[in-house]
Amino acid sequence: MSRRQSFAVQMHAQRSGSVQRRGSTYVERLSLAEAVGSETDEVTAPFHSKFAPTEMRQLALVAHNHMKPAMKQFIETYSEILKKFRITGTQTTMKMCKSMWGEDDPSIHYGLTCTSGPLGGDAQIAALMCMEDLGGMIFFIDPLSAHPHQADIDSLQRLANCGNIIVCCNPASASSMMHTLRAALSKGSRGMIPSFFETLESPAVEEYKHQQAVALANVIKGNSPSAPAPAPQAVLEPAPTEEKKVTEVGKRGVSFGEDAVVEVAPLEQGGKKNLPEISDSVLEKALMGQSMMFSDARLHALLTTESDDDVDSDDDSADSTQVTAVPTAKVSKGLFGIKTKSATKSKARMGMKNLGKSVRKIMIK
Repeated sequence: MSRRQSFAVQMHAQRSGSVQRRGSTYVERLSLAEAVGSETDEVTAPFHSKFAPTEMRQLALVAHNHMKPAMKQFIETYSEILKKFRITGTQTTMKMCKSMWGEDDPSIHYGLTCTSGPLGGDAQIAALMCMEDLGGMIFFIDPLSAHPHQADIDSLQRLANCGNIIVCCNPASASSMMHTLRAALSKGSRGMIPSFFETLESPAVEEYKHQQAVALANVIKGNSPSAPAPAPQAVLEPAPTEEKKVTEVGKRGVSFGEDAVVEVAPLEQGGKKNLPEISDSVLEKALMGQSMMFSDARLHALLTTESDDDVDSDDDSADSTQVTAVPTAKVSKGLFGIKTKSATKSKARMGMKNLGKSVRKIMIK
């Protein structure tokens, strides 16, 4: 049975009476209207609020053009409750409120008057929520018209959900919310309308913040931002591996293994005197703009080596200095034109020497 046939069978079952679906009669609709009117009269009766308008965050009233008549009727009906809040909204809605309530009444506190929606009014209301001064929003959205500022509307609704504030997007939900607002104000219950007193957030925000923290940690470590968080591991001593070693007499050694690791050996005794201790902040400034990250020990070794060209020695018969274990950073073989089969005057050594000279110049400046 196809989907269309299945739907037709269901509709036939409803018409035949196998599925109980009974339309309301005129008397029932009249009875419902009387019940709604009775509840409305009760909720709109004068009452005393235990919270001053300045103690709560603002309540926004927004309506699209075709929904403005409905918003006007809503404001007229529930003025007794709305006047207990600091009302904010777009320009037309605020004019409605001021024309009905007056501008000289000291008991009424108006909030920010935003510009028209297509000119940035929705963005201004979203900014109020981001500034933690918006507790609820009644937004009568026109679902049958295209809007030039649809991106702003979507942004306002998304941020309202992120901030977990009270949102009513049609007259039915807004009318029901008026009962809750009146009960909270008359009882002095902050727990019934917490978004007017505290900054809330969507349950999805916590997971988002965790993912952002993982991405930031991966970027700091030089990995891809989308890489999963590494599991904690015990620190183990590195196992010795066989490596081809190319040494330079009296200066430093360069060794290349399977991971293309560049290691810098300490100077022989009798070399130049070490530079003063380098702080972490100075190291970060020195490395700014470089395309590879060095550890403090390796950078310190680079800064303390001789940078003059006339110091190089071409004597390969002298005793070489054994490379010691120094914290290293993995680099690309082609980053500085490094090749694994290098002579004593290799491009790898020249690249490392030039880098040391440039970093020393930065340090001097």
